[in-house]
Amino acid sequence: MLTQPREKRCLMVITGAFNFGGGIAASNRLAIHALHDAGYQIDIVAFNEPIDSGEKYQQFERVDYTSTQNSKFNFVLKVWGALLKKKYALVFCDHVNLASVLAPLAWMRLIRYVVRVHLIEVMPPYPDFQGRLGLYNAWRIHASEYARQQLLRAYPSLKIDVVPLSLPPQTSFDLPEQATQQELAFTATDGTVQLLGDRVILMVGRMESSERYKGQDVLIQAMPYILERYPEAQLVLVGEGDDSNRLVNLAKAESVETQEHIFMLGFVPDDVLESLYSSCYLFAMPSRGEGFGLVYVEAMRWGKPCIASHIDAAQYIVQHEKTGLLVDNPTSSLDVASAILRLLSSPIVAEQYGVAGRLRAHNYYQYEQFRTRFWQTLGLKSVWKAGS
Repeated sequence: MLTQPREKRCLMVITGAFNFGGGIAASNRLAIHALHDAGYQIDIVAFNEPIDSGEKYQQFERVDYTSTQNSKFNFVLKVWGALLKKKYALVFCDHVNLASVLAPLAWMRLIRYVVRVHLIEVMPPYPDFQGRLGLYNAWRIHASEYARQQLLRAYPSLKIDVVPLSLPPQTSFDLPEQATQQELAFTATDGTVQLLGDRVILMVGRMESSERYKGQDVLIQAMPYILERYPEAQLVLVGEGDDSNRLVNLAKAESVETQEHIFMLGFVPDDVLESLYSSCYLFAMPSRGEGFGLVYVEAMRWGKPCIASHIDAAQYIVQHEKTGLLVDNPTSSLDVASAILRLLSSPIVAEQYGVAGRLRAHNYYQYEQFRTRFWQTLGLKSVWKAGS
């Protein structure tokens, strides 16, 4: 039987939260903040986070951190050592396969753990046996609405709590006016330096070979169709990864006239990214495999209409013909181009979608709203704040 600890202590068994891009790391940061706000002393064992990430955790008063740097043996030793030495009120895990390390102790009712499902690890051919072990022994399973639906198709007996993610704590909605932004100039794929205009199509996303579903290639191939009607349109792709060379080559396979309208910026500092969000006309990520899609929320915070798809989690964030447009076939460059052209040709509608998106981001995706949902699923109360 579980024994009540003398203090509120939590063990987080995660892949990593800092020095990583992507939604999983962002989700982990939100969970750390929520548990810290609830007054927990938090021990973190990160599987594959760079060891120098420890500096990032110093912003929290009650967090002890260690990284096993991709060593499965050290990871199991650290996790089991912590569980056998200390009494934890709660254990949180960010991946079903990592949760399998916890499953034996949970089965013996020595601990209970929460696992956050991010979709990619439970899409066919996953989860494997190890992942199923982590799933079926969890006390609570957190997921987005879309991830929950996909998981229940294969495992209808699971109880899954819908906990949508949010923007980070202290995210401001007091944003600078677009008119105050400085002019931006970047090198296009044809090698020329160009000023960005007022018809910028922005996408922010990792360029990983394992995440080609995000749709950078579709946007590149959509540009010739877009430029036929709007020759001043520009596509700006922000992100880096092992698939970036393929995407650059794809852009360079287009005509020189098209190349001068495509910008592949790689990693950019936060201030540059903010300027891009502020000055772009619309945000487009025709993905077909998002488990949530925080970048849509970020674009909506900046009051930008979004292009997304009907076939992944974006449909629960971007409201079709209210905050943006959802395409039926995100692999079709013609369909994506048509949606973009529809917004380029209707600036009043695009602005209305942007205003509605910003209101939606404010009303549903602020950190305090995530924290409330997170606490409620765990039976925590707001009086469990630090210092209470």
